[in-house]
Amino acid sequence: MNIMGFDKEDWIRFYLDKLDPSDKISKEKMKQWLISFYATLNRFGTVPDGQLKKGLTRLKHLSLGKGEHLVRQGEIPDKLAFIAEGLFRVYYITEEGDEKILVFREEGRMLSAFSAFLQNKDSWFGIQALEKSELLYISLNDYRQYLQEDPCWQVINSRYVEMIFIEKEKRESEFLSDDAETRYKKFLRKYPDLENRISQYHIASYLGITPVALSRIRKKIKK
Repeated sequence: MNIMGFDKEDWIRFYLDKLDPSDKISKEKMKQWLISFYATLNRFGTVPDGQLKKGLTRLKHLSLGKGEHLVRQGEIPDKLAFIAEGLFRVYYITEEGDEKILVFREEGRMLSAFSAFLQNKDSWFGIQALEKSELLYISLNDYRQYLQEDPCWQVINSRYVEMIFIEKEKRESEFLSDDAETRYKKFLRKYPDLENRISQYHIASYLGITPVALSRIRKKIKK
């Protein structure tokens, strides 16, 4: 298959040939992840051959166990990651010690606290794996360099930021206009496969209600 004037197998082989021998992930599995990663990039813009291969030279693999963090609240982030497998929550802890989940991120999504990196500030939120997860990532220093070198990355970055802004605005609107039951139903539509992968506690935190209130809503809907 030919993509952007060069063969897909060529750039996959290019990455696999430089894969760290100590990495225990099979080349077939890594190939699947790379194809998924490219499909995600392609949703936001076209990356020329030279820029794609340059990016692949800096792309690394990271495994995180359940409960481990990509970014902790209060840390300056250093990675931009793609979720090849797994599930994450983006959350923050209030001054009172309450946990508030902003969003869930599953396979095929990007992960970072890029704005905190750009401002050289501690991230106000954390990013935690809710199950064993596999990531492909580059350093945010490399990513910022790419943004300065080629317009293709600027286009992708701009379109991705637009998507995040729309998502954030929609979520804020739901909290202002929807009751808890409506928010739960929208959660089920937005994340149709997640209810059996995450705890009731995490769903309740995302909805801004208690687990007891969530249990009542679920019972009411089942009736």
